[in-house]
Parts: sequence; structure tokens; C-alpha cells
Amino acid sequence: MNRIKLFLVVAGFLGFSGIALADSIVHRVISLSPIITETIYLLGAQQQLIANTSYCNSPEEARFKKKIGSVTQMNVEKIISLRPDLVIASALSREKQLKILERQSIPLLRTKNPKTFDQMCEMTLKIGATLGREASAKIIVEKAREQANHILEQTRSLARPKVFLQIGLKPLHSANREMFINEYIRYCGGINIAENESSGIYSREKVIQNNPNIILIATMGTSKRAGQLEQQKWMAFKSLDAVKNNRVHVLDPEMICSPTPDTFVQGLRVILPLLHPEGEANE
Repeated sequence: MNRIKLFLVVAGFLGFSGIALADSIVHRVISLSPIITETIYLLGAQQQLIANTSYCNSPEEARFKKKIGSVTQMNVEKIISLRPDLVIASALSREKQLKILERQSIPLLRTKNPKTFDQMCEMTLKIGATLGREASAKIIVEKAREQANHILEQTRSLARPKVFLQIGLKPLHSANREMFINEYIRYCGGINIAENESSGIYSREKVIQNNPNIILIATMGTSKRAGQLEQQKWMAFKSLDAVKNNRVHVLDPEMICSPTPDTFVQGLRVILPLLHPEGEANE
């Protein structure tokens, strides 16, 4: 049975916090972010998910769950009317609204957006334990870690191309070493030209100055069409090595920017041949 023992989720490395759930069966869960929704589906607990946000579009079935608002602005009255056993909140959930839910004695699990692959794994294990899917979570995490580490080992001895991975349009954004986006490049044997920046904001002038061998585009919150238009903009900069060698690529932002351990590995498999098309790392 999907039982969870009496526990108090303590604020820690991942920032999980919430109220105790006493030996109860969690049948009715509401997710307040896409990555939480994807994690619930990954764990096979989608039957327990009764509602999510308007941004929860992956997997396809998540589109048809009841919607309780956006990631940053939920409909508190609707959530209360759905009588959930548990609401899983993200770092972007409004604390004032969460306090209202708590005053209505609705159990909360607060999560922070994972910054690293390891934190993705810890988040999956925590949600799995909470939803009575601990065994499944452990299998998923162990498999993902094994596959990611295999890719990391494959690329250790290969040449390391310079990479710019764009995740924002206006202003131009990339990822420094503190974000999991950087780990895509590191695991796949590349050098992130933005890794030492203090923030993710990065200018086109800096990209041109650092002259990356490869440009990857996965613009958060936009369609693939927006990425293709951005690709066309980059192709106008003929002095860039990435442009000269036709190595400006558009990635799926749904997979790259909001990953679970499973989709993180999928992202590695997509990016790996783009960094190492010679095939040496794909054996």
C-alpha cells in the first residue's frame, strides 16, 4: 500500500519542509511545478495526481489534469475545493498562498528547484518516499546515476570543445557552474564558456569574444520555433567557429530546462554526439 510513516520533512540541503503526515495514504496530490509533475509521472504515481499547473505539459497526459493556476500564481480556493491529501510546492510558489493552505490543514511538501544532477536524484527519492514509491525511486535514481557516470567516463580522455548553451532570450542567458545546465556540458566532455560568470546573464559580445566551437539553444518557456529563430540570428555571425562549422543546434527546452534524473540522462544522450560527432564517445 502507498503508506507513509509519521515524519516531519526537515529543511535541509534541498530545502524540503512541510507538516507531518501521520500514517496516511496519499491518494490526492496537487503539483505546483512542471518538474514535480514529471517526477510524479516518472515514479508511476500519476493516478494520485489530481491537479497541476498550466505549465505542466510533459508528459502529454499531464495536460489533461485539472489546472490550479500558474507556477507563481495558484488558485487557492480551487485547491481547497479539491480536498488534496498533499500539495507539493516549488521554490516559485508564493509563500503567502502556501500559508493559507496550511491554515486550512492541507499538508504541504516544499521543494527547491534542483541545481545539480545529485539534487534531482535526492528530490526524486524524497517525493518517491512521500508517495509510497520509495522502491521505484531508488531503482530510477540508481539507473540514472549509472548511465550518467558512464557518459562522464567516456568523455574524460576526449578533446574538450568550448560550448555556449543559451537558455534565455531577453536578456541573453546561459548557465554558470552552479546550475545543472552546466552539468550537461561537463558530463559530455565540453567547456562551458559561461561557467565562471557570477550570474546567468551573458551578452552576444562575450559569446563572440570567447568564440565557442558549439552553440546549443534551449530557451526556457518558449516554443521550439523561438529556438529556431534564435539559431538563425546566430548564423549571421560568420566569424564564430560554431557558425563556420554549422554547429549551432536547437534542443528541446522541455527536456533540457526541467529535467528529472531520467530526462537529464536523455539530455546527455542528445548533447553528447553534438559535442563529439566523431563517435568516439558513443561506443
